[in-house]
Amino acid sequence: MICIKKTSNSSGMYSMTRSTLLLAGGLGTRLNGKEKALLPFGDGVLIENSLRVLDDVSDEVIISLRDESQIQHLSSYIKGRKVVFDSIRNAGPLAGILEGFREAKGEYVFVVACDMPFLNTDFINSLFEMAEGHDAVIPIGPNGKKEPLHSVYHRRFLLPLIKECIDAGDRFVLAPVLKLNDVVYLDKNENKSESGESRYFTNINYPEDMDMLNNSRDVQ
Repeated sequence: MICIKKTSNSSGMYSMTRSTLLLAGGLGTRLNGKEKALLPFGDGVLIENSLRVLDDVSDEVIISLRDESQIQHLSSYIKGRKVVFDSIRNAGPLAGILEGFREAKGEYVFVVACDMPFLNTDFINSLFEMAEGHDAVIPIGPNGKKEPLHSVYHRRFLLPLIKECIDAGDRFVLAPVLKLNDVVYLDKNENKSESGESRYFTNINYPEDMDMLNNSRDVQ
């Protein structure tokens, strides 16, 4: 595969093509059917916040949606970006990752869920840098759990494993990751923001989570 050199970026210079994949196709079942991506956050909504960061750290941003009907809700934020739709139902995030990886041009892809409001440009850049020469870089959150939906993957190595696991009925998001040969697990003690708080992996599951965040001093 040919790696196109990126010569400039608002964050600096880097030597490999970078893709980012934003997973926005969830059904929001724990949010009473609301579109997670459109939940209010700060002066905008979650997807707006995510895209602002992802545009800054990559050459292309791919948005994963569950189906074409979802576009009507998100069209004002897509704005010409690549969009992929799940071709396999009931496969969870793996369905979106599969389609996103098929479309991605970058050798490495940062995968993130749309319900993570505290994306950090410097941290994502560091994940891309650490990923070079490896199959993946997976952060460990403050709770000691792996964060596969806030990680960088070598697209060519992970893609066939995703399809293999889906076909086998193993649709746990870490299933294909655990089959990789060379994964860097980033120790939780390294995942600190400048304020000393581990908040990069905060995600929204319930309405009260959103209320708490919007009432928090962390919202800029």
